[in-house]
Amino acid sequence: MGFLTSGQHSNARFERLLTGRKRDDLSEYVPTFQAKRYPYSKRYGPVNKADSIFKLFQSPLNEPQEEVIVVIDPDNWLINDISRWVEQVTPGHALGEAAWFHGSESVTNLWHEVCLRNCDWPLDLVGVPYLVHRRDLQKIAPWFRKYIMIMKEKEEQDPDFERKYSDIQMGWGTEMFGYIFAAAHVGIKHEVVWGIQLRDVSERPESKERENSIAMIHMGRAWFPPDYELGKQWWHTEGKSWSHFGAQVWCKCNWTASDIIPWPMPDNVDFQSKHTLYLLHESRMYFGEIPKQTEFRQTGPSGYHVSMS
Repeated sequence: MGFLTSGQHSNARFERLLTGRKRDDLSEYVPTFQAKRYPYSKRYGPVNKADSIFKLFQSPLNEPQEEVIVVIDPDNWLINDISRWVEQVTPGHALGEAAWFHGSESVTNLWHEVCLRNCDWPLDLVGVPYLVHRRDLQKIAPWFRKYIMIMKEKEEQDPDFERKYSDIQMGWGTEMFGYIFAAAHVGIKHEVVWGIQLRDVSERPESKERENSIAMIHMGRAWFPPDYELGKQWWHTEGKSWSHFGAQVWCKCNWTASDIIPWPMPDNVDFQSKHTLYLLHESRMYFGEIPKQTEFRQTGPSGYHVSMS
């Protein structure tokens, strides 16, 4: 829904990369490239991200033809046009949002421990969105998966390996380091950009000009002002550490996140919450409710819906 409502340039298109045994029901109206899951993904799911990008370029019928590719995660939601960043991408020069671990020496130390080539390359500590030339991403893709597997194998062989890098949350963040290391391996420079996107728990924009400059949000939670009486029915007991933003009423961490969408919103809701709940609500209005009790989504033992694909 974010793509449809964010005013992207007329020649832009989007595609969902799906890992599963076959195409799902959402593929009927969402452009989708489907690839079978990478075997190791049963132990570390995020490797599927690197694997699906690699397989996309290996598919003659599906290989991207656009000059610039923007790689985002499912929780990166577009709210404004990203053309001004896309236009800065050239072969050998990509862009990426500054990662939460930007400035960490631990990532460089990790790189020196696993690198296979270009070990003295100054790392660009970026996270999604990655804005990269098509041919550069094609070079990065196989090494993206390769470096993830190198690190995971080290984790399994040496119990101290992950603990040594606990400050950068190695366990779940391996795929982020895999991309950075792959780019270094093939010599693709990423310009570090601050402010393409805004995290749900980041500071709130201080002006309308700042709001208009943000292309996407990294969504996760939403809050209502505590004095909004209608919102009290959705208050959460979880997420107290973020109570300075208000009363939490929605979280992607909840089993019911796709079913319970707080609405209507008060006028004074914060920027991130406003866009998160707006896109959730408009998606429901436009696409309808997510089909349940299908071969792809069934009710699990807990009584909540689980994905079967």
